[in-house]
Amino acid sequence: MTAAPQPGADARRAAACAMMRQEQNGYANLVLAKELDRFCGAAKDRALAAAIFYGTVERMATIDWILGRFLARPLRAADAGVRAILRTGLYQARWMDGVPVHAAVDESVSLCRRMGRGKYAGLVNAVLRRAASFDLAAARFSGEEERLCVLYSVSPQVARLLRNVFPGRCEEILAASFVPPAFSVRANLLRTTPQALCERFVREGVEAREGDVPGSVVANWRGKLTSFAPFREGLFHVQGQTSQLACRLLDARPGQKVVDLCAAPGGKSATLAQDMENRGRLVCRDAAQNRVPLIDAALRRLGVTCAETGAADAAEFDGALCGAQRVLCDVPCSGLGTMAKKPDVRYKTLEGIDRLVETQRAILETGARYLEAGGRLVYSTCTLNPAENEDVVREFLRRHPEFAAVPCEGLPAWAQQGPCGVTVLPLLPQCDGFFIAPMQKMR
Repeated sequence: MTAAPQPGADARRAAACAMMRQEQNGYANLVLAKELDRFCGAAKDRALAAAIFYGTVERMATIDWILGRFLARPLRAADAGVRAILRTGLYQARWMDGVPVHAAVDESVSLCRRMGRGKYAGLVNAVLRRAASFDLAAARFSGEEERLCVLYSVSPQVARLLRNVFPGRCEEILAASFVPPAFSVRANLLRTTPQALCERFVREGVEAREGDVPGSVVANWRGKLTSFAPFREGLFHVQGQTSQLACRLLDARPGQKVVDLCAAPGGKSATLAQDMENRGRLVCRDAAQNRVPLIDAALRRLGVTCAETGAADAAEFDGALCGAQRVLCDVPCSGLGTMAKKPDVRYKTLEGIDRLVETQRAILETGARYLEAGGRLVYSTCTLNPAENEDVVREFLRRHPEFAAVPCEGLPAWAQQGPCGVTVLPLLPQCDGFFIAPMQKMR
């Protein structure tokens, strides 16, 4: 008689299945969402599946390197299902609190059989037992780059860039990328205040405090937002503090014409509308037509009425946007400042960066054409790559003497002013890595 599956068995299977799909170059959040759509387990099992999946993706370079010590053939040559079971099993055995090694191994062996890989059960059992006790601290590496890649689970390209750009802080940045990010939101100033929102969170049983950026709140929230009454009431929207800082440095004001060129999913637009006190004209554009409804839904829930949305390529000039007093270019980027939130980013090869930089420059050039004299332009990214940050702004200012960098006052302690803009290193749970360059059109 086959033994009944143990509690969490279906969650472990869902996590392994999601790992198999992840290998097809999907975005981790979308891959997991599709897998959970088919999952009928309880909320705690869904949470377990998500924890196993995201944790495995986050540590995958480390996991694969360890597994490679105990496999006769390369891991990539293994059956895809077995590969997923080994990876998720080792993550549970080494990094999941409350999961004993024997339980992680036994559940992985059982999962082999339930996924039709019973002939590999012995292999999985032997490899996981040895890999779970491997002393990573005593491991020898071919060089510093490999050590960083293995210990901090990043691609060689990411390790190399961080070593070159932040030689004294590279390891600190990588270590911080394993710290769970804080849940940061923006209080909807059209309906409440940060203080009142904190009080409401506390009444709902959620610890909360005001953040470092005016209007921000950091809360100890974990759960489904749509079931949280303050969210349904439009009292806040989710937005990281560094993204809120970019909006703050744009300094949008009531009655102005403000353009947000890369607006989806709508968090920045919502903050700008609040800074405008819902008065003036806020133009929100995004290149992806299917993302415009996300902006519409976010603004509608928050009671924003001063905005108009639409799909458009931010690099293509649109004369209807001219005469703006404020323009925000929060451009698409490599996202290296968001590794703690998006584990996929850890393994980027940085291929195609030159084309991405061309797009960033084109968006900045186009955004600048919309600005009237005396207006302010903000260029921002969530990456740590100078080629996408300082280099883009420095070249823009060289070509446009009518623009000047704006020094920023009253910055949070975690934001550092530089000659071309503000840099935020992702060293704290409430901070993504970010670059923000406010510029003023002088004439």
